[in-house]
Amino acid sequence: MIGPDASTERILARVREIPPGFVRTYADLAPGAPRQAGRVLARTEADVPWHRVVRADGTVPMGPRQLELLRRERVPMRGDRVDLAQARFPPGAVALADGRPARASLTAGIAAVAAADEHLAALIATVGPIRHRPRNPDGHFGALVRAIVFQQLAGAAANAIHRRVRALVDGPLDASSLMAVPDRDLRAAGLSAAKLASLRDLSAKVLDGTVVLGGPRVPDEEMIARLVTVRGIGRWTAEMYLMFELRRLDVWPVDDLGVRQGYGLIWSVAPPPIPARLRPLGERFRPYRSVVARYCWEAVHLARGADPALR
Repeated sequence: MIGPDASTERILARVREIPPGFVRTYADLAPGAPRQAGRVLARTEADVPWHRVVRADGTVPMGPRQLELLRRERVPMRGDRVDLAQARFPPGAVALADGRPARASLTAGIAAVAAADEHLAALIATVGPIRHRPRNPDGHFGALVRAIVFQQLAGAAANAIHRRVRALVDGPLDASSLMAVPDRDLRAAGLSAAKLASLRDLSAKVLDGTVVLGGPRVPDEEMIARLVTVRGIGRWTAEMYLMFELRRLDVWPVDDLGVRQGYGLIWSVAPPPIPARLRPLGERFRPYRSVVARYCWEAVHLARGADPALR
């Protein structure tokens, strides 16, 4: 039976954190004392996923049985070794260099993720600090209206339609004022039937309280869950709204191709991780995953030789 000492419990807790498809090394579990981690796992109970722990070179200490379990979970391998570049689950949470929790701000987030990871630190040193984008001049509701209008349209055409829609509302653009505009006028402005239905659904759900446009007390996932009930608003649109209009700092848009590509560029992961693999890789950067996502986009721009555009 494993003793109740703090170091043993800490090691076991770190093992239980490892999600399927990922691994940690003995040194990750017990920095400076990897053999202690090995001794703990040798005596561990069945509820601990011992097979997700490997040596520092990616080899497996427990032989064919461990290899079978890792392959069953689709852990990236190179022969009989785990590909640590893709499979290693990052330990720890983001903190400032002196260990104090960081105050939630963009500046603090940049400092925190740079202190937490040398690859990000190098990228940040190259491209410089990112900044918040300007909020929509028509407020939160206007930002969602614009997102719906712009879906699946080229920039010039979308801008023209959006201007015509906006011109139909005198004064502030809100759910009530948009609801008052007749369908025929919105269709004449260039809206498709589907987008008109989306704007009507958005307006109705804002008015009845289904959709909450902002407020620090509404958690990110609840906000997203409410937004995706609107016709024409998917998770990606909701995540972009949270990141750029509400300036939420802990959004992790794993379905975004640019984020996936940027992650692969920053950490030399080829091919880039699929969404299911990328999701747990962001955990160590809480509460600043939005910052990391934006630097993933910066990495793509840098690789293409373009000036960083997502500032």
